[in-house]
Amino acid sequence: MMPKHARRDFLRRAAGATLALPLLPRAPIFYAAIASSPAVKTFRGIFAILQTPFTLRDELEEEDLEREVNFCVRAGAQGLVWPQLAGEFYLLSEEERRRGAEILIRAAGGKCAVVIGVQATSKEIAIQFARHAESRGADAVIALPPFVGPVTLEMAAEYYRAIAAAIRLPVIIQNSGGEWGPALPTSFVIQLAKENPRLGYVKEEIAPVPHRLGEYKSSGAMTGIFSGNAGRNLLNELARGASGTMPACEFVDVQVQIYSLATAGRWTEARALFQKLLPMIILEETYGVAFDKAVLVRRSVFHSAKRRGVPGLEVLDSVDQQEFDAWWEQLVPYLKA
Repeated sequence: MMPKHARRDFLRRAAGATLALPLLPRAPIFYAAIASSPAVKTFRGIFAILQTPFTLRDELEEEDLEREVNFCVRAGAQGLVWPQLAGEFYLLSEEERRRGAEILIRAAGGKCAVVIGVQATSKEIAIQFARHAESRGADAVIALPPFVGPVTLEMAAEYYRAIAAAIRLPVIIQNSGGEWGPALPTSFVIQLAKENPRLGYVKEEIAPVPHRLGEYKSSGAMTGIFSGNAGRNLLNELARGASGTMPACEFVDVQVQIYSLATAGRWTEARALFQKLLPMIILEETYGVAFDKAVLVRRSVFHSAKRRGVPGLEVLDSVDQQEFDAWWEQLVPYLKA
């Protein structure tokens, strides 16, 4: 696995390099496939990336997953997304992914949008996941590009076109780069959106994310423009016309309040609350999914911070814990769920 800081540097360089690549020719057959497409959906707000709970025996903890859905709904999340990178999709079997998707859709009960992750090593498997999500009532699907072996932009385009042609839901393109497929140029994503409006949705994680979101907004082709990266640039991105962000869910109630303040024009209050959350974002960026799960345990959502295949449960050492506790006190008044 590429170290975090090396991966960030790689993403910056890859983004610059891929911008010079030629755009792909449009596929005439694709237009016929979308002629009867339903109207596109508008998504706005905080779309929480759910973590995947495991028992101490490394089994999917379905009750905790349902509790996590209820937690996010109470917190006011406008959308739920699972299973993506912070959901450890790569550790789940195909059956677990289908069963988990059904739990999300059923537990959400239409109270917010549900987006199901369908990325796979081949377009055929991704289409199977997408059709299953659609049949169970998902509002959209999201997919990383193909991520095994050398993947060209042409291969990525065919993969996304195939998913979009197989269902009638919006398809969110997750652009994370690194070990998770090629870093897609903004011009490439915009072209796909122009071909098929149901591909006009992106979760962008290639640096510099705020500038890239501005490009999407200026294109006029994109319907949903989201970031990830724990929501660390949320206010900068909203000022550029972003639709929202997709952070891990442990502080989704705080993220929703920041979003609501900013979109109501109360920027000073939004910045003040964001400043209180920022130390937690830094801890999440440092310790990753393990930190997300530890917070969900503290918030009585998960029984355990277990990661599949990882023997220990401890994430923070005594110094980390002291820092965490100090910042936690500032956030307590804003923990609504």
